[in-house]
Amino acid sequence: MKKTLFVIASLLIGLSIALVTATAEERATPEEVYQKVVDAAIMIESLGEDGLKALSNTKEFVWKDSYLWAVDCEKGVCVAHPNEKYIGLELNKVWDKNKDESKRKLFNLELCEGSKNPFGVWVEYYWERLGYDEPQRKISFMINVPNQPYQVTAGIYDDETSVQELMQLLK
Repeated sequence: MKKTLFVIASLLIGLSIALVTATAEERATPEEVYQKVVDAAIMIESLGEDGLKALSNTKEFVWKDSYLWAVDCEKGVCVAHPNEKYIGLELNKVWDKNKDESKRKLFNLELCEGSKNPFGVWVEYYWERLGYDEPQRKISFMINVPNQPYQVTAGIYDDETSVQELMQLLK
């Protein structure tokens, strides 16, 4: 009996380690974020409203620890998101979750302002992250959708890469 319990406990510990390792390896990279945002912008340029629906309803736009969403900066609202509760959300009401309240910002508005850059923009902010008690540093990339009134965004949780480094890669 003790031997059986030991084997079961060992298997559970091994499974837990494997899951943690798999999760740790399943982090989106800045390169993936950039490419997926650009690809989604091309899709939405081609499909318009149908592209927004696909962005909200298709699992391929959620990968590793990231996902794509779209906004209409002119109207100031989220227009596509894998979590439907965010669709229609007013961007000027979404503050980041920085522990230091004096540093909280309307990061979506900063993304919108920066997306006027033809190469897009990276913006740093703090957001909730599954499995963590405290908000984590997140960096998101936004680019305008050509010939459409929309902007597409995705982000990564990253404590090390600077926004300046990422912006240099865009030029």
